[in-house]
Formats: sequence, structure tokens, C-alpha cells
Amino acid sequence: MVRRFILALTTVALALGSPSAHAQDAAPVPATWCAPELETLAGDVCHFEAPASGAGRRTLVIFLHGVIQPDTTWQWNQQRGIVVGAKRLGFSVLMPRGRRGIGPPGMNDWITWPTSVTAQKQVEPELLDEWAAARRQVEARSGKPFDEVFVVGFSNGAYYATSLALRGRLAVDGFAVFAGGSAAPHLVKAGAGTRERVPLFVAVSTKDKTTARDSRSLGDALRLLRWPSRVEATPAGHAIADAPLDHALSFLRASASRPPR
Repeated sequence: MVRRFILALTTVALALGSPSAHAQDAAPVPATWCAPELETLAGDVCHFEAPASGAGRRTLVIFLHGVIQPDTTWQWNQQRGIVVGAKRLGFSVLMPRGRRGIGPPGMNDWITWPTSVTAQKQVEPELLDEWAAARRQVEARSGKPFDEVFVVGFSNGAYYATSLALRGRLAVDGFAVFAGGSAAPHLVKAGAGTRERVPLFVAVSTKDKTTARDSRSLGDALRLLRWPSRVEATPAGHAIADAPLDHALSFLRASASRPPR
């Protein structure tokens, strides 16, 4: 059995299920955005600090969550899940918060990422500024920058991470997307003109009928663009499994450590 290191089956089932089925879970709760054991930075960016990897490199992952219903603690499952992976693989994590009022139909007021062009114009500059400020804060503590910075996106976060990568909107060393990813024509067109092409790992969850086709289409588009990428299919549902996360970090770290051509 493939063991899921993350949340996702519980959290995303809640997100996609009917309200009546999860009325108790959806009830308002007095909760902070970050799980209690995590540090909260400005802008509700959660932080977990890990020691350097076995190779001695300091890795930072910016984790983009899936859709979250307001006034729940669904996000805690996702935060705790990525921290499990961080402890195993030796990377620190920033876990920022999406925004309300920009979600898809039926989830407009849920906490999501700006996947539409209109939403990006509204909130993207603010989001990227928050992430940059959080990164500067944690780097200042150690007195030196991270050796490599990657973005890991799950579900709705995977679609947004794809957009950031293909548009060249974020100066990081690589992206990994799980249970999602977009090959929308406007993004493929943007990708064709993007000069800074950092590696992109696409994990296709073959048992997830809602995202598998999109993930495969993204892989096809990346091949046509000759984008540095790796596409890996795993018999998983709407989740991040251990093995693909391991492979994603290995792929991105190897790419980041290569000398410039």
C-alpha cells in the first residue's frame, strides 16, 4: 500500500464533499491559520525549520495548500503533512495562506490561490511580497540564504504553482506539483516566451479522476515546450504520496546543484 504522507484524503474529501455530510467539520471554530505547533510569521505565513539535509544543503520549500473552507482547521492537516515530509527529507517550510473571494464557483469565498488572470491582478503582488518577506526573516536568523528554494503545490496550489512557473513570476530553483497542474493555452503561450525555465516535477495521481487528465496534459505541454521537467505517474488518489515527494525533491535538488552551463 502506498502510504500518504499528507492530509489530503481527509482534507480534500471535505473540500469536495457535500456540506451536509461534513456539517460538524464545517462549523466555525476559534482557530488560528497555523497549526499550534508551528511558528506564525507576518501575513499568516506558517514556518517550520528543519536542519540541513544529509548533503549539508539548506533547502526551503514554499508549500501551497489546496482549497480550504473558512472557519475550519482543514489547513492544519496539510501543514502537518508537509512537515512530516520536511522532517524526513530535511527541508524547512513556509506555508502561506491563500485569499478569500477569488475561488471557483461554489467556493468563491473559500481560501484559495489566484488561478484566474483577474484574481492574479488583484492579489498576486501582495502574496509574493508576503512570501519574500517571510523568506528574508528566516534567512536573517541564520545569517545566510538558503542553498535552494522550491515551490510545492497541492491541488489548487498545484494549479497556481504551474501558473507561477510558466509565467516566470517567482525566482526559485524549481517547482513540484501534486494532484493538479494546468496546461491552459494562455499559460502554454506564456511558457513559450519564458526565459528562466526552472525545473518542474509533475506528479500524476492516476486514481484521481478530477486531476489526472490535467496533470498529464501539463506533462505533454512541458515536453512540447522542451521545459526541464519530469512527469511521474503514481497510483494515488487526491493526495501526495511519500515516493513522489521523495523523487520530486531528489530531482529538484539534483537540478539546482548542477553548475551553470
